[in-house]
Amino acid sequence: MTRQAARSGFVRFVEDALDYTEREFSVARALQSDATGAGGKVVDRLLSDSETVREQVVEPELTAYREQVVSQFDILLDAIESGEDIETYRAAVLDADAYDANLRSDLSPERRSELRDRLFERQRGLATAVAPLVEAPEDDFWAAAETAFDREAMTRLVADHFAFTGPMQEHRGAFRMATQIDPGEVLGGGFLVSRLPTIDVEYTDEALRSMRRAERRVIRETKAEIEERY
Repeated sequence: MTRQAARSGFVRFVEDALDYTEREFSVARALQSDATGAGGKVVDRLLSDSETVREQVVEPELTAYREQVVSQFDILLDAIESGEDIETYRAAVLDADAYDANLRSDLSPERRSELRDRLFERQRGLATAVAPLVEAPEDDFWAAAETAFDREAMTRLVADHFAFTGPMQEHRGAFRMATQIDPGEVLGGGFLVSRLPTIDVEYTDEALRSMRRAERRVIRETKAEIEERY
């Protein structure tokens, strides 16, 4: 029984998806979609050096997302290896959930509770789906996959459980992804830049657009690899 196969395959999928997300993500779309209280000058100045914004803001946000997603998957693997009902790990799973962290603050208690239940059930489904990989003796992802699943089952696993944007697509209005940008800190100061105010930028729409395109590409590529290997 090994977790290495499941973890390595999942991490590879996440990293590929986030690499494609970074390429797809438009700094201009994100900045122009919402910059509360910013004024045109701040956005114009940031857009004039959008590559620095990408390096200083977008890349760290994606890195933090990756770490959170992988950390949550490690908790699922802990639950599978323990043999306990995943309900025992509910608090830990939700504490590590990137979507739970981005639920809108103005949701009613009832709506928040409903969505948290759905987020947890989504992770329960993922744990159930990957359990055969953990139970396989091989450490290599594809070797374990061939032991645990036939081609159709492996294809379903990828299509059904590696589509990370599901919650945002199903409940778009329930989430708000946002960050603060200090132009002086991001662009390195200077008299004019240092006088520009810090702005709050919501990038929910752009995150959904770019991540959805990225995951579609990775799912398509993974399905093609399944066809080759099986």
